[in-house]
Amino acid sequence: MEVGQLHYSLRQLRYFVVTAEVLSFTAAARKLHISQPSISTALADLEASFGVQLFIRHHASGLSLTQAGRDMLGQARNLLKNAEELQSAAREMDGGMSGAIALGCLVSLAPPVMPALISRFIASHAGVNFRTEEAHQDDLLRGLRDGTLDLALTYSLDLTDEIAFTPLVSLPPYVILPKLHRLARARFVSLADLLDEPYVMLDLPHSREYFAALFDAVGTRPVPAFRSSQPEVVRGMVANGLGYSILNFPLKSLKTVDGADFVIKQFKEEVTATTLGIAQSRALKPRVVVQRFAAFCETHIRELHRNV
Repeated sequence: MEVGQLHYSLRQLRYFVVTAEVLSFTAAARKLHISQPSISTALADLEASFGVQLFIRHHASGLSLTQAGRDMLGQARNLLKNAEELQSAAREMDGGMSGAIALGCLVSLAPPVMPALISRFIASHAGVNFRTEEAHQDDLLRGLRDGTLDLALTYSLDLTDEIAFTPLVSLPPYVILPKLHRLARARFVSLADLLDEPYVMLDLPHSREYFAALFDAVGTRPVPAFRSSQPEVVRGMVANGLGYSILNFPLKSLKTVDGADFVIKQFKEEVTATTLGIAQSRALKPRVVVQRFAAFCETHIRELHRNV
């Protein structure tokens, strides 16, 4: 092979990525608006060019990715994103920043963080568009590893060596109580004060373990009386007198969507804080537009935290 000569095309890579997502030649052909034989031939040629098998063909049950196919999927997605950015740059020779960013955000962080973040960035980078995903920690990390996400806003919980994490702000946990609760006028609340109170748990992976582990210092973990995966529902249950809860992202409003009030109290004890930051895959080099947005996030989130 000549130096620098490529024996595959971006079109073939796109066919590969779409087929890997749906694991069916028929579904991929329908999604790409081409014939099934065309996509089958293109992917066979791609496998021949690479010298590896990307898919296992099952006669009655579609396709599955080989290990080589799984290993190449993230790189293929990143290469296609770089190609899109190059095309956008060519169209905007005035130096404008453009491109698409796949942004993930922990589901509990998304409402108070993501809308303002995107709005402010687009205000000064009109050529940028976003694909957003609000998800649990495990799904965010999976998206970073397979190239579905460019970056994710999340906590420093259960990160692996393959994930690069830029810490931004430390967020200690706090108690939220009904406005008329017996502890609502206390300056601080002890973990021991809550042991006999009904607990409304934020039922998210990693978060539930983190909050429950705070009580190891007093010997007994709380048994939830109520639980919800939605922070706003948790706050609503507390404000309507069903119990207390523990959260850690700062709030600007102490009123729920149904108009009920709650109060926030800090702990008397030293409690373990979580760290909010930016997670990215170490295996994928971020595109220029992603680097610019990550830098913007650092400034904006730290400013947001100072002003709460």
